[in-house]
Amino acid sequence: MQVRGAKMRENERLKTISEEKRFTIYDAWERFGITKHWGTVNATRRLIELCNISSGQYVLDIGCGTGYTACLLAKDCQVGVVAADIRSKVLGEAKKRIAKEGVGDRVETIEADAHELPFPSNTFDAVIAESVLAFCDSTKVACEVYRVLKPRGAFGDNEGTYLTPPPAELPSFLLKSYGLDIKLLQEDEWRAVYVEAGFEVISSTVYPFNYREQFLGELRVDGIRRRLSAWLKAIFDPTVRRTIFTATDRDTRKRLRQFLSYVGYGLYVARKAG
Repeated sequence: MQVRGAKMRENERLKTISEEKRFTIYDAWERFGITKHWGTVNATRRLIELCNISSGQYVLDIGCGTGYTACLLAKDCQVGVVAADIRSKVLGEAKKRIAKEGVGDRVETIEADAHELPFPSNTFDAVIAESVLAFCDSTKVACEVYRVLKPRGAFGDNEGTYLTPPPAELPSFLLKSYGLDIKLLQEDEWRAVYVEAGFEVISSTVYPFNYREQFLGELRVDGIRRRLSAWLKAIFDPTVRRTIFTATDRDTRKRLRQFLSYVGYGLYVARKAG
């Protein structure tokens, strides 16, 4: 019994070590300088249109990643943009993109936590968020967005959305296999988050997940060279290889396909009271 108990404790210790060294999507953002959000550039453009962002406005991009949306806003909409992200390395990539796009006079970057935005109340005409609230305390972030928006300001949010209620074990599967501590909601639940923060929900549209659209959109955002560089780094990274090896067995692949059959993304636009 003592030998069996010692073996069990050792297995638990090895399991803990393995989990600590597991590669997660957060590592992809930090190490490889790439950004992922539902629907990619097509969803971004639709969201901007739905918010009716116009020239001369002041816009906050929360969770800006490598800065694609911030640059798009500055160039296409002729607005001033604050690109905010909690990850300093990713902000470094955003600064490179901003300089390359020649919009440094219209886009500023700031390291910030969406739960405690470092801006006075009633600062922005519009706020954009893409795949942010699902990784946060969604209600607290929505309240912060409401606070920093000017009266009648628009909040455009792109979030992963369950098309139908998923099996209870799916969220825990994502956390265990891919390190995804993500809290997706159904459309009516996302709408309730905005309403609880004080918003009037103007529109919400949910789209199914599209593999081809996602792949091509990510190539457009990051470029083939950046994506290829990220893939090569991943191939030669031992923690990535270990995670891919342990998370691509037949049962895991089946569960991932099952998850994707339940999920899409929603484009939500809410307005602050005037």
